[in-house]
Amino acid sequence: MKDRNSKFAQLLEENFKKRKSLESGTPFRVSIVDIRDDYIFVKTEDGLQGILSTQEFQDLELPRKGEFLDVYFLREDHGDYYFTYNLSGEEISIESLEIAQVYDIPVVGQYGQELSNGYEVKLDSLIAFCPFSQIDSSEKSKSLSGVKSRFIIHEIQSKSKKIIVSSKKLSDKEKLLKRDLLKEELKEGSFVSCTIKSIHKFGLIVDMNGVDALIPQSETSFKRGLVLENEFQVGQSLRAQVLQLDWKENKFTLSLKSSLNDPWANSIPYKEGDIIEGTIESLKPFGIFVKLSDTFHCLVPNKETGLPLRTPLNTKFKQGDKIEVFIQEVNPVKRQISASIEKAKSTREELDFRSYLTDQEVSHSSSFGLLLKKSISKKEK
Repeated sequence: MKDRNSKFAQLLEENFKKRKSLESGTPFRVSIVDIRDDYIFVKTEDGLQGILSTQEFQDLELPRKGEFLDVYFLREDHGDYYFTYNLSGEEISIESLEIAQVYDIPVVGQYGQELSNGYEVKLDSLIAFCPFSQIDSSEKSKSLSGVKSRFIIHEIQSKSKKIIVSSKKLSDKEKLLKRDLLKEELKEGSFVSCTIKSIHKFGLIVDMNGVDALIPQSETSFKRGLVLENEFQVGQSLRAQVLQLDWKENKFTLSLKSSLNDPWANSIPYKEGDIIEGTIESLKPFGIFVKLSDTFHCLVPNKETGLPLRTPLNTKFKQGDKIEVFIQEVNPVKRQISASIEKAKSTREELDFRSYLTDQEVSHSSSFGLLLKKSISKKEK
């Protein structure tokens, strides 16, 4: 009994300390326990239960049961603990905005009149100002008058009570939070969903849940020489695999190849000894790359071009030329095909010569047959 009373007293003291430490603006990570018409019921990691108003999400997507949110403590009222995801409506006052400024609590506002250096922003009955420099980059290209958004209180001037807000500061903060979550979840080899932000010759810049990443041109397809602008478009959603994660240098590399059919995994349409017509794709110091099809290419080393040693390749060959190559080696492990122009030429000449001899034999045989027929005819007469 004594132990039970002691334990109860300890829990009571811990609960008292927990409640005493609550101040308006204290940040919490909460889980969504239940959702009703007017309120969202939440629980902190410490087990404290509270409520959020669903009105805060009238212009946002309503969270789901079981999801986690980063919220801020507002007040206690008759034993109920009120939290906020962002201040909005009647909750907004100079006093609440001063608390929001200290703890970076988001505030819902509406862009108003565009001025020479920024926008007026309506925070319920209060008027704030957002400079162009503090507008989130994703919003800058739009006409913002009348658009609702979330802001951080950047400054409240003590004398004039002029309120300066920033959507950029909030966006940057959310990106950092997303980055921290990604850092915990992602590993090299993981698959992620991403959206194309911009297209370049060197590859695709994509948004990986708030973090910019690169899909190099060589990792967009098994086909070589793709014109990316013809294959992809800005805003397109992709599924990619993480190749490299460098959080210190902020370098993240992805690949689309793993989600595509690998031509090397299937039956390869070429074998040693084949003579194939291809197109010269590029001239390199070490040899010639020849395109055999959209997905297969081969290398003709310098010694297999048929040119004398140290002869510049561009004196005989140029990009786009059609040319026959002899397949010397197909290496599925290294995904390489080695070929020879010289051997294709000599083999073709040999085949043509053999064909000529065969034709001659047929021709001679036919002439002898005619002579024999004539001789037999004479004897019969």
